[in-house]
Amino acid sequence: MLTFGAARLLLVLHTAIGVAAVGAGTHLVIWLRRYLRGVGSRPAVLKFAWWFFGLQLAAFLLGNLMYPTYKVEVNAAYLENQAAFAGEQTTRDRALSELEAKHHGEPRAAPATAELVKQAAKAARWFDVKEHWIALGILMSAAVLLVLSFWRLEDSAVLSPIVLTMATIAAGTTWLGAIIGVLTAAWRAV
Repeated sequence: MLTFGAARLLLVLHTAIGVAAVGAGTHLVIWLRRYLRGVGSRPAVLKFAWWFFGLQLAAFLLGNLMYPTYKVEVNAAYLENQAAFAGEQTTRDRALSELEAKHHGEPRAAPATAELVKQAAKAARWFDVKEHWIALGILMSAAVLLVLSFWRLEDSAVLSPIVLTMATIAAGTTWLGAIIGVLTAAWRAV
């Protein structure tokens, strides 16, 4: 398991590479649509396919490197630990209520802690689901790369909608992973 400092550094790197993968996947779909209409260039589409696959793989490997730290320090110790989450939430609500009373003369109404505990557990489950979608997206982008490496638009127009759909699914899984990752980190990051 990584130290907290190393895990945080990897989280920042993982996020930056994930954002780049989202951009590369989006560009791949846009450029692939142009190429399939006969406007774009094959080398540009292949370049984006390689970048997309490489960035997805790099983000996935970094995520797996920090996953044990996340699983213990965030998921088990906080998101799925109702007592720890409720205790921290109560302390936070008390401090915010005192600040509100100090500055505005009336205490802040605390949110229902039980509902927040359920939402935190749901965030942890979504995070695990995200990992499976990302893995499928990497396989899909590898398949897109393989098809684009050997297939020429001139050879057959039958594959065009299939290749575009595969690229869109791969980009979509990357977008999904990025959104769920950011939302989970908003609850609690490494």
